Amino acid sequence: MDTDNKRLVYMNGEMIPEKDAKISIFDVGRLYGATFYESIRTFKHEYFTLQEHYARLKKSLQYAGFSKDVDFSLVEEAVNQTLEANIHLTDKDDDIWVCVEVTPGEGFPIPTLKNLDTSPTIFCYSNELPHKEYYKSYKNGKPVITSLYRNIPPQCFEQRCKNRARLPHYLSKYNAKHLNPEAFALMLDIEGFISEGTGANIFFVMDGVLYTPTTRNILVGISRNYAIRLAKKIGLKVVEKDLTLYEAYVAEEAFWTTSSYCIMPICSIDDHKIGDSWPGHVAGKLLEEWSREVGVDILGQSKRFGS
Repeated sequence: MDTDNKRLVYMNGEMIPEKDAKISIFDVGRLYGATFYESIRTFKHEYFTLQEHYARLKKSLQYAGFSKDVDFSLVEEAVNQTLEANIHLTDKDDDIWVCVEVTPGEGFPIPTLKNLDTSPTIFCYSNELPHKEYYKSYKNGKPVITSLYRNIPPQCFEQRCKNRARLPHYLSKYNAKHLNPEAFALMLDIEGFISEGTGANIFFVMDGVLYTPTTRNILVGISRNYAIRLAKKIGLKVVEKDLTLYEAYVAEEAFWTTSSYCIMPICSIDDHKIGDSWPGHVAGKLLEEWSREVGVDILGQSKRFGS
C-alpha cells in the first residue's frame, strides 16, 4: 500500500504532511552533517528498546556538546506523535520504522558564528518496513562486498556518536550497489580490521563460537547488543575481537544486525560463499528467540507482507 502521501512528519512541534517537511539550507545539520539521530522499529505497534535508543541519543548530544540546548521532552514528543499520527496506515499485524533527528539549528550566515539563541531542529518521520527486500534476503542470504572506503577512525571522531556525517558509508553503499545491486557493503577500518556495514553490525560463526568486532571503531548498535544477549541466553559463547577478512572468508555463518530487520543472514562475502542455507543455524535460532521475546514471528511477518 502506497501511504507516503498520507504520512505526517514531526517538524519542530508540528505534524505536517511529509511532502511539506523541509529544513533551512543554512541548518548546521545540513551544512556540517551535525545531525544526531536514532532509528527505532515497532513490534505490535509499540516501540522496541525505546529507552536504549533514547540513552544513546542523549550520549551523542552530550558528546557533540549541545545536549544542554535540547529539551529532550520534545524529542520524546516527536517520537510519540509520529507513531500516533502514522500507525493507522499500517496493517494491525505489520510494523513501522521511525527515525528522529536533532541538529543544532540554523547557522546563517556562517555556521560557526550562528546566533547563540538559535533553537535546535527536531524532526521525526516514519517508513514502511521494506519486507519484499527483507524476505528475499532472509531466504537467500545477502551478498556482501568489501568497500574501497574505510570507516572514519575514532582519532577523528567517535563512531559511537550516531550521526549523519557518513560520507564513507554513502560511498561504500554506492560502490557495492554498482558492483552488485543486491549487495550490502562491508567497511574496514584504517588498520584493515572489519568494522561494520553502512547501517548494520556484523557477526561471524566459527567452530560454534559467535564473533563480532570490538567497539573501538563501530557504531555500537542497540540490535547488536540485543543479539549478544540472546546468544548468551541460548548458550552461545560470544567473543568481541579485532577481525580481518580472513575470518570473514572462512566463517561458517555470518549475519548483519540492525533495528529494522533485526538479523539478516549473509550468503557471500566478496564471492566467498558463506554457508549452504539461510538463515543459518545460529541466525535461525537467534531469530526464533528474538521472535519469542517480542511476540512477533519476524520471518513470518516478513513473508506475509513481502512475498
